[in-house]
Amino acid sequence: MVTEGSFTPLPPIYLMEPIPHWKRPERWLAFFMTLLATCSFLAMVPVDPQLKSEAGVVVIGEAGSFIDQLREGAAAPTVIGHWTSLAPPMLAVMVALFFRSMIFALLSAFVAGSFLSFGLNPLVVATLAFHDYVWETLTSSFNLYIFLFLFSLVGMVHLLSRNGGLSGLVDGLGKVATSRRKALVSIGLAGVVMFFDDYSNTVVLGNTMQKLSDKWRISREKLAYLVDSTTAPVAGLAVLSTWIAFEAMLLGGEAKELGIELSGYEIFLEMLPMRFYCIGTLIFLFMSSALGRDFGPMYKAEQRAALEGKVRDDSSEALGIQSTENRESEANTPKRWFNAVIPIFCVVFGIVFGILFLGRYQILESGGVFSFARFEDWRLAYGVAISSADGAGAMPILFLSSLVGGIVALALTLGQGLMSVRESCRAYISGMPTMWMAIYILMMTWAMRAICENLGTAQYLIALLGDDMPVWTLPLFTFAVAAAMSFATGTSWGAMGILIPIILPLAFSLGAYEVGGGILFFLTAAAILDGAIFGDHCSPISDTTVLTSISTGCDHIAHVKTQLLYALTTMALSGILGYLAVAGSMPLWLFYVLFPLASFAILMLIGRRVTNVSE
Repeated sequence: MVTEGSFTPLPPIYLMEPIPHWKRPERWLAFFMTLLATCSFLAMVPVDPQLKSEAGVVVIGEAGSFIDQLREGAAAPTVIGHWTSLAPPMLAVMVALFFRSMIFALLSAFVAGSFLSFGLNPLVVATLAFHDYVWETLTSSFNLYIFLFLFSLVGMVHLLSRNGGLSGLVDGLGKVATSRRKALVSIGLAGVVMFFDDYSNTVVLGNTMQKLSDKWRISREKLAYLVDSTTAPVAGLAVLSTWIAFEAMLLGGEAKELGIELSGYEIFLEMLPMRFYCIGTLIFLFMSSALGRDFGPMYKAEQRAALEGKVRDDSSEALGIQSTENRESEANTPKRWFNAVIPIFCVVFGIVFGILFLGRYQILESGGVFSFARFEDWRLAYGVAISSADGAGAMPILFLSSLVGGIVALALTLGQGLMSVRESCRAYISGMPTMWMAIYILMMTWAMRAICENLGTAQYLIALLGDDMPVWTLPLFTFAVAAAMSFATGTSWGAMGILIPIILPLAFSLGAYEVGGGILFFLTAAAILDGAIFGDHCSPISDTTVLTSISTGCDHIAHVKTQLLYALTTMALSGILGYLAVAGSMPLWLFYVLFPLASFAILMLIGRRVTNVSE
């Protein structure tokens, strides 16, 4: 215990600024040794390009034609890849982990990917890379609407913070979330409620729950984990969401090609209990929150927040949602919960029914029939809306809904005389000048996706699969391949779109649909979707991971590092107790007994409670 007069000043060396990671020689040595070892290993790994089909051969550099063939319903082509196609995403991950700089990581990966794509002529590379990977990203209607959605929703949240609405909402939630653990569970449950779309879930939940998490000294890393782990898993399990529409479309098309008399939605319902990773992620999240136990880097982050009151580490760099002005309301501003709930409800209501009516309009325009009494028509409307011909999908709906929410928030603020017009407008736009980092990282992650598609990264990973494995190991191996692909490319939908037309015919040809009522076939299909979600969770170049860091105000590398160990734990349990054991004839229901028990044992054995905080 430190008493008055007993404090000994630290030597001057301890008062010096910490040496940046990029100035440490041992970091560079470890980085180059790891890079050399990884490249040497990949160069020696044998690749089996014998995935046969009638569609021909696609080599690296022609990945666009591969995607076009899949969209046109052609059979999956033979794939010939090269290990260097993994170099850009691998470089981005390693630089980020060793030097904790997303700017340098993405820039170095972008340069490496550009030279691999277009040769060694710097002038040619600069011209083509800017056009193909930067300009086309910036002019994509889908990407532009994401920027607009992000700006408008963050502006609304800033206004709700200044007019006292968010403080009132936190006070209202405080009547339910009366302890730190209850606050964690409440944030998780809020993520489950936002089931209809992962983007809107991430941005709305992350921004609105910051005050509640800060009140209970929950680290931003933990908040980011709660948000990120209730986006894709929930959207992937919900019977009505933008994810299900996309998945059902892919599964239905492949079932028709294979002669399986099931619709894509029927296949989704068949494999719903087999979505072991999504279900396991939610079980692990709520169990960790309810027990108040953490381990690894997450525990250190939670201890820092609880004991020191630092929800972010001193060396962390939040991705741009912090305002240049004070976001807190004045002391005499009434804290009325409905000033936050009404605008947020307008956003959620607008997204859910806006997507529905957009899809309905497009169905009727094409000569189809729509009935509000048929749930199947609702699902079809969501599918039509997200695959609109202009390429923006349902993103305009998300932007317009957030814009309407901002207008409603402004009307409530002015109508009650809480702030002047000038003050309200300044509050709305106050966060925008600091969004440059978020825009840069999002833009570069999309560029990385284009680079991986051009180099055939996904195709190379598929070529590692081969076709001579025992059929009962196919679900587990598929899960690993899908996870590796989505981690390397940063896209879960891209992994699904590529693997479903390749892996499902392989599973069908190996007799998976004939074994045990088709359980191995459905397990393999579920493994594709769940593996894609795992990689999307953990990849630092995934747009949803970046959006989570942005919306929660969390250092991006810190979010990836703290979430990775939890996701790997869930992946291992899901793979062994789910895709391997169930494929090996273990009863399906037993997974739902063993997984919670295993999770509980891990949290009790290696997890530790955060000390000196109100439970």
